[in-house]
Amino acid sequence: MLRLLRIANFAIIDALEVEFGPGLNALTGETGAGKSIIFEALNLTLGGRAGAETVRAGAGEAVVETLFDLPDTPGGRAAQKILEEAGVEVGPERELIVRRRVAPAGRSRIYLNGALGTAATLAAVGERLVNIHGQHAHQTLLRPSAHLGLLDEFAGLGEELSKLGETVRALRETERALAERDRGARERAQRADLLRFQVEELESARLAPGEMEAIEAELPRLRNAERLGTLAGELHQRLYEAEGSVFERLGEIQRGLGRLAELDPGRAKWQEDTASLLAQVESLSEGLRAYAGGAEGDPARLEALEARRGLLRELRRKYGADEAECLGFLARAKDELASLSDEAGGERLLAGRDRLRAEAGGLARHVSEARRKAARTLDKRMGAGLAELGLPGAVFQTNLAHAEDPESFLEIGGRRVRLRADGADEGEFFFSPNPGEPPRPLARVASGGELSRLMLALESVLRRGDLIPTLIFDEVDAGIGGAVAEVVGRKLLEVSRDHQVLVITHLAQVASLADRHFGIEKHVAKGRTTASIRPLDGEARVEEIARMGAGLEITRAARQHAKEMLRGAKKPARRG
Repeated sequence: MLRLLRIANFAIIDALEVEFGPGLNALTGETGAGKSIIFEALNLTLGGRAGAETVRAGAGEAVVETLFDLPDTPGGRAAQKILEEAGVEVGPERELIVRRRVAPAGRSRIYLNGALGTAATLAAVGERLVNIHGQHAHQTLLRPSAHLGLLDEFAGLGEELSKLGETVRALRETERALAERDRGARERAQRADLLRFQVEELESARLAPGEMEAIEAELPRLRNAERLGTLAGELHQRLYEAEGSVFERLGEIQRGLGRLAELDPGRAKWQEDTASLLAQVESLSEGLRAYAGGAEGDPARLEALEARRGLLRELRRKYGADEAECLGFLARAKDELASLSDEAGGERLLAGRDRLRAEAGGLARHVSEARRKAARTLDKRMGAGLAELGLPGAVFQTNLAHAEDPESFLEIGGRRVRLRADGADEGEFFFSPNPGEPPRPLARVASGGELSRLMLALESVLRRGDLIPTLIFDEVDAGIGGAVAEVVGRKLLEVSRDHQVLVITHLAQVASLADRHFGIEKHVAKGRTTASIRPLDGEARVEEIARMGAGLEITRAARQHAKEMLRGAKKPARRG
């Protein structure tokens, strides 16, 4: 729901702020007061194009800001998902603040909850929050690509289309796997030969993780065995066996400390510490003696390790940075080789493709039949709704067709037709506003006012408030009055049970039914024109309703009639 709109330096608007509420919000004012400009500004925060002409003359920039509540509905959740995928944080309060700043040169910046955003993200979010119907952008009816989706909503085909989409996607994946498999027997055979060589080379090597590190640690010992033995023997002699060895001298020191302790018993620990040193020297010396005795050269072992290291280096160069990566390559190569040699796998793919084709074909035929049945009902209801809204001779027609495709497996009505994830149908709404004229593509023939009434009738039929929270109607009452105006107002009120509705209206019959009424005025001060907006209630609202009904001269009778209209505007109970 749109809660707040704030505009600065936009066209003839200097500064403006308005808070909207749930239900029906009516905006009224004299012709040229700037009503449509407000929606043009709002459209900027829905992804509309920003132009230099939007910046108020003499201003540094135009700024438009909106605050939306994101409802916990499919539409609100879809908008939140788009924002989060774009890196925009949405807090637990589920609010979205959109700010658009437009420079005089026409360049603009977009901020979504304070984060810099793109026009594409803003447009994708805007489509799920607001639909504007009239002379502005965001007109769903002007996009033929959206018509089939509207029919599907009316037909209630969500579950069937979801299942069809999953089945078609699985079918396409299976067909891709088969195509990959059939790219060429020669190519597969060459690949299999290479894989067999690689598997044999790696398996024969009997790799073990960490093997290279162990070899690198052992090789220096083997290469320097004689030198290591000599050095260890010399150190053993110096520590223990040679005349004047460390062990002998420590023994002399220990005996001297014993005599010192006899004279000064408090220093007895020194003698104990020396005994510990003697034990350590003796242990170290024994270790060196054993090491020197075992440090013999092993040319065969050295040669084997050198060869093994060379093999490991070659395998690492080909298959991975270490033994673990080489073993991973081996596992993948064996799996791929098995798949290339798996004849049964090809048979399974073919059987799966045939099963999915049968399932997808059945679902597509069911959806196609359901669409045609729903289209007949929708056309009938739309015709009745348009007649109520002042277009009694208008014809609304849903055209459904199949695109022929000689390569497709799917047959409907004896013809091969193209199948997509959303079925085999192509759909577009056709419209004729005048009796005797053949229906033509709606996007080409409907005027702004007709589009608004078409969408009002369609929203009344669809009742899809869980998908689009806010609807905006401009020119919905163009060229009508009297009883039809009353019907338009009641239709808007009916739609506002499921949506927030904003409507620009020239009719007192419509404005009197609104839950909230806003008056838009144009002023001239110091040679500058400025538009402003304010909420109307009490006598101010009576005065505006009277002006809308009476014109320039507001009589006592006009005011009395306005009061009666407001008293008589009894609204149906709303959803909680």
